[in-house]
Amino acid sequence: MIHPSGCGVLGILRKRHAEQIQGGSVVRAIEKVRYRGSDRGAGFAVFNLHKKNVYTIRAFSEEDANEIKSLLESQGLKIKDSKLNYINEEICDCNFEVVIDDVTKARKAFRNINEIIWGSKEGRRGRIYSIGSSLSVFKGVGYPKDISKMYDVEKLEGDLWLAHTRQPTNSPGHFPYWSHPFSTFNVAIVHNGDISSFGANLEFLKERGWEGFVGTDSEVIAFLFEELLSEGFSIEEVVKIMVNPSRRLNVIDPSLDYTYRNARLDGPFTAVIGYDSGDDLYLIAIADRAKFRPAIVGEDENYYYVASEENEIREISPNARVWTLEPGSYFMASLNRGIISYGRDEERVHSFSPPPVFIPEHYDIDARNLNYKELNYVIAEVAKKGKKEITVANVTGHRYIGINFKRLGVHNARINLYGIVGNVFANLNEDNEFYVYGNVSDDCGDTMHGGKVVIYGDARDVLAQTFQNGRIFVKGNAGNRVGIQMREYKDRRPYLVIGGFVDDYLGEYMAGGVIVVLGTNVKGEPVGNYVGSGMVGGRIYIRGRVSPSRIGIQPTRQEVLNFLKALLVEGYIGEEEFSSLKDKYYIEVMDSLKDKAKEYAKRLFEEKIGIPEYEYRELNEEEFKELFGVIKEFSQDMGRDYT
Repeated sequence: MIHPSGCGVLGILRKRHAEQIQGGSVVRAIEKVRYRGSDRGAGFAVFNLHKKNVYTIRAFSEEDANEIKSLLESQGLKIKDSKLNYINEEICDCNFEVVIDDVTKARKAFRNINEIIWGSKEGRRGRIYSIGSSLSVFKGVGYPKDISKMYDVEKLEGDLWLAHTRQPTNSPGHFPYWSHPFSTFNVAIVHNGDISSFGANLEFLKERGWEGFVGTDSEVIAFLFEELLSEGFSIEEVVKIMVNPSRRLNVIDPSLDYTYRNARLDGPFTAVIGYDSGDDLYLIAIADRAKFRPAIVGEDENYYYVASEENEIREISPNARVWTLEPGSYFMASLNRGIISYGRDEERVHSFSPPPVFIPEHYDIDARNLNYKELNYVIAEVAKKGKKEITVANVTGHRYIGINFKRLGVHNARINLYGIVGNVFANLNEDNEFYVYGNVSDDCGDTMHGGKVVIYGDARDVLAQTFQNGRIFVKGNAGNRVGIQMREYKDRRPYLVIGGFVDDYLGEYMAGGVIVVLGTNVKGEPVGNYVGSGMVGGRIYIRGRVSPSRIGIQPTRQEVLNFLKALLVEGYIGEEEFSSLKDKYYIEVMDSLKDKAKEYAKRLFEEKIGIPEYEYRELNEEEFKELFGVIKEFSQDMGRDYT
């Protein structure tokens, strides 16, 4: 089961002509992420390019705050000004302005001091958590509003902002050391997820002299970024190494990949990075190759945005153009250069749905001032009065809509939702119909037993997981891992129809039901990689040609070539057959092999990765009869003919 994000991340970079970003808008946006729990951490990072050679160093100290001042001076740093503010009885937040003539010396001082005060025999005594010429980090234990009030963040302005709120995951939540952002020299990151490569990444850094880690996986992202830059890589090369794309895609040179294999990140993660190169500011977002954590990118006339939830962007810019990162990709924009990488093909960016309408002409409920817990109960109250069609305005990321309707007595109702619907929408739905005039976040229609969901915008990741009966129609595009583990039983068959394109892992572990991808107004293939991987039942229909390389999880071209060479050496195929097969994909090779070569291939591959099957043809009579009614219903809902 894919659960809603445990962290809220946000990054905003201004365009050159735009005014600086107000701290208050950043705080309001990150507050739009709705969570439960206590001992949460929150924080902000702000970059201003105008500070020149005056560096800000921020540190927490649990003992004598003057110890850090003395250590800075002992490392040859000239302190211009200092402020010692106690945020509670235990910890002082120390703020130093330092003039730095030798940046290399300052980097070394930063590492040395943290090693002394964090890893000493006496135990943890403090931590430098922010250093930079343009960068200041503000973080602590509490909700974003708490941290904002503590530091007067809402009064600040900046060229680039990062913000974060989280529930404690793999680190203590009751001290500010483990709150985001994590920072190093003119670098700050906020991170959602878990880095399973943490041990290897740590060893990579230790081999290069890094010590004094706080012990959380998030921190290594900032340190890896700085270390790889210091080794002479460009910013894009650093990002390509860290994002760890599939070796099937041949993004990284093999020799470079091997040398820096321990600098690659693995696990479910989304990270947003802010970086000051000295003459430019960069906003970067990276997502893991399976994209287990969400990442929404946006742009308007003044700013670039990255967020874990679309409603964070809409809070600041209701009319921004938004799109999602492809799995294993990165978004990069700079103050001076604009967008460097969209995180997917630029033509696909323009095919995402336009901004939603939040307020229809007539509505029954305004959700703007309702939290996610309240909204379902308010809908139920209207339904109890006998109304069968209920319209809700200003849906701004509300989660769990419809999940408890059975218990609340809401049956056979039509619910119209205007805006951005949050995670875990229409899960376990049985007999209600939902019409969404906007976009839908992750995990929509999970374990739906009946009823209907119609989405007039885009759907994000993990749409229709374990979908069992009913209809889910999407006019626009859908995200990653759509239709996974769908199933059917007797006459209970689910139908999922998507008008645009779909990202990776469509129909993974599918056991039943029907998926139709129409690919309307999509240039190129309408699906990503690994279609039907692990699929044991059901059917997927895709309009248009799809490369065989996208079906299932297959060996790389090099692995297939090596296998063919082995068959040639063993005499299972001849030179002519080898020449005809050496440039083909795995699935085409497996279709072409005969006799002993086929038997040998099956023994080697069938149980390990399977042999996917697909056909390129017109629908037969039985399929046409079954699907015509479904597509006709889809057409009626969408207001255009898709038949």
